[in-house]
Amino acid sequence: MKIGRTLFWFKDGDEQLNKLTDDFFGLGFLLNRLLNEKYDGKKIKFINIDFFTENTFKLYPILPKEAPYCYNGHLRYYGVFDFHLFESFSYEERYNFVWEKAHKYLIEAAKNNKNPKLIEAVNYAYKKGLELELNPDFRVIDVFIPIDGKEVRASIWILFQKDGMASKFTLQSSENLIFEQVLDKTEKGVEIFLEMYKSIAIENGNIVIKGRKDIASLPVKIPLSKIII
Repeated sequence: MKIGRTLFWFKDGDEQLNKLTDDFFGLGFLLNRLLNEKYDGKKIKFINIDFFTENTFKLYPILPKEAPYCYNGHLRYYGVFDFHLFESFSYEERYNFVWEKAHKYLIEAAKNNKNPKLIEAVNYAYKKGLELELNPDFRVIDVFIPIDGKEVRASIWILFQKDGMASKFTLQSSENLIFEQVLDKTEKGVEIFLEMYKSIAIENGNIVIKGRKDIASLPVKIPLSKIII
């Protein structure tokens, strides 16, 4: 990936608004994924987009308010937001607010850094995200496997939910869902959860979902006898 990670950060004065930061972990991942679908410019290690209150900038006047900062492969934008107004928004309104601001901020940062390829990628990601209704759920593994002589689409999904993150396994024949199973759940913001699954295979009459060796819940074995096509 040309862009390593994109995160949104929220802060009020000295208080890190960790719940909000975790709430928008999935949206940041969606933005990062869509940017990487288009971006082919110079590598960017991290993109951090800050939503800081006026109180934060009063306490830390050295911070460049409403301005980008780029250094050594890191891109940051120090944005301002009204925490109390933000709290009054609905869940959907918050998502749209952050998405609109992220688009504006990254365009400004790309222009400031003279990076036209980033401008192109930001506009692409913005429009594609709206088409997806800002749904960050995605297939982390997507392959075709043979079951009963048929090629079946096997996928592992990462789901970003209001109360946390979950993973599920699905099998599809054409467009029909023929099997699904929740694999695991965790809290919001756990990055390892996005990278723990490695492969899907058929071994000894089982569908075997493999992943990192340090994850106790893996591998997962699903008997083929449970699958009806």
